[in-house]
Amino acid sequence: MAYCTEADILTRIGSEELVALADLDEDGTADATTVAEAIADADGHINSYLEVKYTVPVSPVPDVLVKRSTSLAIYFLQLRRSSVTEDMKEEYKNITQWLKDIVAGKASLGVSAPKPAESAGAGGVHYDVKDRVFGRDEPL
Repeated sequence: MAYCTEADILTRIGSEELVALADLDEDGTADATTVAEAIADADGHINSYLEVKYTVPVSPVPDVLVKRSTSLAIYFLQLRRSSVTEDMKEEYKNITQWLKDIVAGKASLGVSAPKPAESAGAGGVHYDVKDRVFGRDEPL
């Protein structure tokens, strides 16, 4: 499940800019594969931070995550065309810092944060120890 969609990107930048960034075969339409790859890159970046504290992908997707995922997907589209602006570089840094702040507990997604099963103790080893029957000092 992706955190944003092509429709989210279209809403943010419009069809002309999306075509300019994602029309690699120059047929006048944004290549769906290129857009999907940018969205997957954005999801991968987000998940690489959130998986420390959340089960990923986060579901349901909070609005704040949709907005940041959309920004990251646009950034990755621009990166392919070597057209990243200083504003986009700054926004990328801010989003990355926000993700670090979430993991550190300084910011919130607005959803509860169950830790992944591995860190919550599920699936671990359980020892059941009974009282000692024999010892060194006990006669046989």
